[in-house]
Amino acid sequence: MKRQMRRWSLGLLSLALCLVTSGCWSAYEIQQVDYAKAIGIEYKDGLYHMYVQTMDFASVAKSESSAKTADTPPVWVGHAAGKTLNLAVNELFRSAQLHIAWGHVTAIVMDESVLTSNHIKDVFDMLGRFPESRYTTWVYGTREPLEDILSATSIYNMSPLDSILHNPLPTFLEESLFPPVLSFKLIATHNNTSTTTYLPSIALNKEHWSQNKKKHELFVIEGAFFERTGDNFEYLPRSKLPGYHWLLKDMRRAPLMIENEGTIYGVLSVGLPNLKIKPVVKGNEVHFNIDAKYLTALYEYLTPISYDEMVKYSEKTLKDQILQTYREGLRRGVDVYGLQEKLYRKNPGLWRKLSNNGSKMILTEESIQNLNIKITIPYTGKFQRRV
Repeated sequence: MKRQMRRWSLGLLSLALCLVTSGCWSAYEIQQVDYAKAIGIEYKDGLYHMYVQTMDFASVAKSESSAKTADTPPVWVGHAAGKTLNLAVNELFRSAQLHIAWGHVTAIVMDESVLTSNHIKDVFDMLGRFPESRYTTWVYGTREPLEDILSATSIYNMSPLDSILHNPLPTFLEESLFPPVLSFKLIATHNNTSTTTYLPSIALNKEHWSQNKKKHELFVIEGAFFERTGDNFEYLPRSKLPGYHWLLKDMRRAPLMIENEGTIYGVLSVGLPNLKIKPVVKGNEVHFNIDAKYLTALYEYLTPISYDEMVKYSEKTLKDQILQTYREGLRRGVDVYGLQEKLYRKNPGLWRKLSNNGSKMILTEESIQNLNIKITIPYTGKFQRRV
């Protein structure tokens, strides 16, 4: 009798546990979910326009071999507008046929209209409050239509995730001109008035690649946005930033043409920078001493030249490009190299005084007092130099 009562008690307890256990009542099957992978934001005519790039599970999932399929993976782009970003997202929900999962977003693209209209803080306020958003998404600016950017596909019918938009590091390691930016870093620099907020500008290149003689649009970083004094951003194309990457501590590799008076002697691959930027304070005047050392490799040697001349011409070219970029930034009201932050780290009180707490630029064309460049060429490829 006691054994039977015990069995009944255990049975009732098991039934009670089943009733109170929450389970996965709100779970969705993977085939019933739209995976948002990229977000585009535009501000136009007083409205926020939200673009969402979504993919099905087959496009998001990665196999061990990253197999190429015969058909291009489908990419869907949703678009809706509202007076706020939240209202724009909710407007998009009205026509969404499936549940949208936001935890897989890896890229945020902001149109130039957002960056030049003091609305970037509104964007990150909304995204920061949303529980599924992450601070490790790649962030870009753009001057091209967001629908075109989010609709672009990759090469070889690979997943759209295998592209600069979602994975910019491989391209940056090949040519370190414009470093990619994660959202947490963008927010940190934007909230600090002593730093210059930088944002790479993504675009579509329609000329470099073709498939069966048919042009194929692929991503490229064709310039950058820099924050001016205040919240507005200034766009500088690649042609105006020839020396920006030379003072990047994370620069891996970049080409430098050896040239003098119209004669091209060869091309160096420059990398491994050793940079020292020191502010020199004399009273209320601030100047900067910059020492930069680089290790290079000679991969193209066209015209015989001595080693000393090669170093001399290379150092001059590199120095000219750095100063040209610096002066272009000043003309646009931008501290391209973030020199003012160096003063802030050394003497924050003087920085606040000279910049009026970050409301004005303290740099002039004479602010760079010394720019010392040192290039070493220890490697000349598989062939030795002829001279």
